[in-house]
Amino acid sequence: MADTVPMPPTGLEFLHGDALMARRIAAHDWSAHPLGPPAHWPAELKTTLSIMLGSRFAMCVGWGPELLLFYNDPYMRVLGAKEPAALGRPIPQVWSELWDDIRPLAETALSGTATWVEDMHLRMQRHGFPEDTWWTFTYTPVRDPHGRVLAMLNVTHETTRRVLTERRLASENERLARMFELSPTFMAMLRGPEHRFEFANASYRRVVGDRDVVGKTVSEALPDAAEQGWVGVLDAAYGSGEPFVASGAVFLERATPDGPVNERHLDFVYQPVRDADGRIDGIFVTGVDVTARARSESDLRRREGELQALNHDLERQVAEHAEERSLTWQVTPDMLGVLNRDGVLEKTNPAWQRALGWTSAELAARPARDLVHPDDLPAVMEARTRLHAGEPLLGFECRMRTPAGEYRTLSWVASPEGGKFYCSARDVTEINAATRALADSQAQLRSLFETSYQLQGRCALDGTLEDANRTALDAIDGELEDVVGRPVWDTPWFTATPGMPEWVRGAFMRVRAGEPVREEVTVQLPTGLRSFDLSLRPLYDAAGAISAVVPEALDITERRATEEALRQSQKLEAMGQLTGGVAHDFNNLLTPIMAALELAGDPHANPERRSRTLAVARQSAERAAMLVQRLLAFARRQPLQTAEVDVGVLVAGIGELLRSSFDPRIRIEAGVEPGLPHAHADGNQLEMALLNLGVNARDAMPDGGTLTVAARSAALATGEDASLPAGRYVVITVADTGLGMDAATRARAIEPFFTTKGPGKGTGLGLSMVHGLASQLGGRLRIDSSPGRGTTAELWLPAADRV
Repeated sequence: MADTVPMPPTGLEFLHGDALMARRIAAHDWSAHPLGPPAHWPAELKTTLSIMLGSRFAMCVGWGPELLLFYNDPYMRVLGAKEPAALGRPIPQVWSELWDDIRPLAETALSGTATWVEDMHLRMQRHGFPEDTWWTFTYTPVRDPHGRVLAMLNVTHETTRRVLTERRLASENERLARMFELSPTFMAMLRGPEHRFEFANASYRRVVGDRDVVGKTVSEALPDAAEQGWVGVLDAAYGSGEPFVASGAVFLERATPDGPVNERHLDFVYQPVRDADGRIDGIFVTGVDVTARARSESDLRRREGELQALNHDLERQVAEHAEERSLTWQVTPDMLGVLNRDGVLEKTNPAWQRALGWTSAELAARPARDLVHPDDLPAVMEARTRLHAGEPLLGFECRMRTPAGEYRTLSWVASPEGGKFYCSARDVTEINAATRALADSQAQLRSLFETSYQLQGRCALDGTLEDANRTALDAIDGELEDVVGRPVWDTPWFTATPGMPEWVRGAFMRVRAGEPVREEVTVQLPTGLRSFDLSLRPLYDAAGAISAVVPEALDITERRATEEALRQSQKLEAMGQLTGGVAHDFNNLLTPIMAALELAGDPHANPERRSRTLAVARQSAERAAMLVQRLLAFARRQPLQTAEVDVGVLVAGIGELLRSSFDPRIRIEAGVEPGLPHAHADGNQLEMALLNLGVNARDAMPDGGTLTVAARSAALATGEDASLPAGRYVVITVADTGLGMDAATRARAIEPFFTTKGPGKGTGLGLSMVHGLASQLGGRLRIDSSPGRGTTAELWLPAADRV
């Protein structure tokens, strides 16, 4: 026989036994999990899981700083509807609704100190709805051989039923205590052979002279009773176990040694009380003060009537209390019942018939398992075995049949007591359906999120990225774990683009305050330079408060390229229009030049006429040169000779030129800020641009007005203006008090060949040339105008000291 070949290790050898979670852990795909395949798991984790999976106590392990969740079979019932998706996920996500409550305990355990909590209240959503629960549990650090804390081990037990029962019992005891305290019958409880007062109501204290007796023995509290032999009577009742009944007994009450003696006639009973083992451990004293009976028969009859009335009232209170309990049994929506060892519901309240349609008699006529869905029978039999073994049943679900043949899902809680099983069930059919519908809805939303062509994400209010879809991750050629948990402005979508992280952070703060932000941006991504229509908007919760920020972006790189191609096409078309639009101007300019050339070739021409003709030709040539420069500026092909330009000198010269050439009705004002830095510009082109702005201002004031040329410095911070980088600028302003422009005209003011002037009065290239010059120099042209309020044009140029 050939030697047996040893199987290679799988990393799952520690998953022994038949525990369901052992099989589930073995079958789980761990390849994408932070821990990786089980073969690579730390030995401490395997050892802890082996111990935990073999335990019948509900246990779980939170592994690592993320507290990755592992749990055993009993803990599955603790998770409820959260199971099985909870396996391997961080505890703060699984128990998000509890995390604020248990986080200090978990952090204490991770710091190396075990914690233990008894009957802690937790409001959890394990079945799809909030419920109040109580737990006794411990968090124990799991350490490596060097003493470092690797995880925390949680052993837990739900005490909800016991806590609620104890509270009900406490309430009932308190109610009984109040009844005893208010009862006219004197009552006291004596414990032990020394007859120590455990309880005495107000009536008893009045009988003994309002003395403080609780906690003292009879001999200590009532020395007058001891002297009269009543301690001996108590000893005899305690020793024999037989009650002592007294009628009209005389007690000489003397509260203080030198106080008055009050004769009291008492009817009372010393009733021995036995413990659970049948041993006598105390005497219950109850009776009435019948002193008045000894004094007067009429008083006695009156007193007897009062006692009868009081007894009747006490009986009425007891009957009312019983009726209240019965009413609760009848009207509660919970399905209460008593299950015998044969599995028959021998007692059930009306809620069963309301939920399932079976009467109490029908339910008591056969085992409950006869109504169980065939697919649920194996789980029911396993739960029955646990009950018979003395283990409580918590949150167990199965389907049971109605008379109409339909099935309803019931969630059971059962506890063994005295050979029977006291159970409570709740119909969770609709709740489970709603839970499944919610899960389907969330899955659909997740699918829409992941398959969207937009780049989408979700950020916490501190800017931390919590989620991103596949489209966004593909844009940076990354995975979710590479970016989640980082501030969104520190992610690869923005960090490679200068100034972009600061802009995104500023925009995020605006969105967090409730202001949506939308902007077109161009960013350098790991996959290349891309342009996006980027928006950041607030996400509101059910209460209307901002709970998160949603960044979205649409890739418009191809659209921009298409638009640029369209603009180039339009520019070519415009250049074609130019040949027709300005051909007449060029023809008019060439006519005097050609006439001058002909006259210059005539040696007999009049010198004075030749001189005038040459002057007109020179003026036409200069106008032609200016028109060519405007065309070059529009086409952005003119060569720029940039240098440091003293804007103050330039503004002063332009002001003088305009004063000498414009209508005297137009007042020219020029001013420069002291200490103005030089600008980085082409002096000749800048002078031409200012002349164009001045001519436009003059034409806008046909009846005169004020034209102002001024210059100042300005500084832009990072992210302050999306159209300009941060730095120092020289701002030249040309303002007039003329006609102004409406919104439609202002929107088209810098378009090539657009003009509001009549034919022959302008080509529409002036403002386009100024805009092109500003863009080439790294600045901008801003125009502010409205009808009747004039126009202000601002030319922003980089300061020479920042270039």
